Amino acid sequence: MAFFSGEEGSVKFINGTGSVAAITATTAWTLDTSKETLDVTAHGDTFRKNIGGLISGSGTIDFLYTAASGDETANLLADVLTAADPADAQFELFLDTSSSKKVSFNGIVTGTSLSAATGDLETVSVSFITSGTITNAV
Repeated sequence: MAFFSGEEGSVKFINGTGSVAAITATTAWTLDTSKETLDVTAHGDTFRKNIGGLISGSGTIDFLYTAASGDETANLLADVLTAADPADAQFELFLDTSSSKKVSFNGIVTGTSLSAATGDLETVSVSFITSGTITNAV
């Protein structure tokens, strides 16, 4: 049985058209998915019945600030400033270094948090929500 460690994960991103590119110095990412449930219990039933409904996702990407210009890091940071965002940003979250185990989706960057503290590295946290299909290839 194979296990994967956190340092094997990575993130790729592109806003709009083109090919996804790596976000440098990624330290962590999370993706939380949830499914709504619909109550379909009929009058007279003794037990409640539910069926699955709409699926949604949200998460964060954490990375060290490097001021890199040759990748999509700057675009990821700037995407939160797009007011009428068409949800055309493409995300790929990888669980391994071979890039074979990933979750991909379109989404909207909903927030950024930049942190600078004396004696520490500058960090960035970006939050997002998914839009449309979430493809799970893990």
